[in-house]
Amino acid sequence: MLRHMGLTQMTAQVIPNWDPFFVSIEPDRRATGLKLANRLRFTMTADSNGAINVTHRVVGPRPNKATMAALNSIAQGIELSVTGFLMSWMPFMMTHLIPDQLDQFVLQDLGNDYVLTFKEGPAEVSVTMTKDLVITELKTALGSVKPQLMRTKNGFLLTGYEGDNESQVSGRIVFKATVASQPVLGMQLPSRLVLNGTIGGTPLQVDLGFTNYQLKKTASK
Repeated sequence: MLRHMGLTQMTAQVIPNWDPFFVSIEPDRRATGLKLANRLRFTMTADSNGAINVTHRVVGPRPNKATMAALNSIAQGIELSVTGFLMSWMPFMMTHLIPDQLDQFVLQDLGNDYVLTFKEGPAEVSVTMTKDLVITELKTALGSVKPQLMRTKNGFLLTGYEGDNESQVSGRIVFKATVASQPVLGMQLPSRLVLNGTIGGTPLQVDLGFTNYQLKKTASK
């Protein structure tokens, strides 16, 4: 959708809601954690080739080594959450889910649905879609994503998704995301992500806001 509208790169500030992030921390440590986390500022950049970069900086007095280590640990959780979100969001909105040219593929007609199977690099990809071409599931060897898509005049808008993936590092990752969008220069871009799930059995709660977008577009758009 956004690639066809000429978007080549977007940069935004990411503002975490820290309350869900610290929900499992003991109350006597939570205030200290929140005060520390509020010193972090996050920026994310993504482009239409699929490149993602999420960074952070620390505001206020220069922290000592122990405080910096704690800040980096907190920041890593947010950066991984933003990166994971963009990896799910971008194929539906900014890069591509199905390559423009497929030399080899298998298309099955299952009655109510189509299933398109192809390889992208070494990975086998399976896409299930309705007869009017609304994608309902994406599967790879690592797991599956079921998107919630809303039809608009400019294409489909991703409003949420459910995932069930397997990681060699983290174990099974199960999640459900809700994505709110905002208009920026005529394009619908994320304004808020609410993510709930488990990583290796450990509860995961993420609430992120996106603001102050800077966009790069093709000259003809």
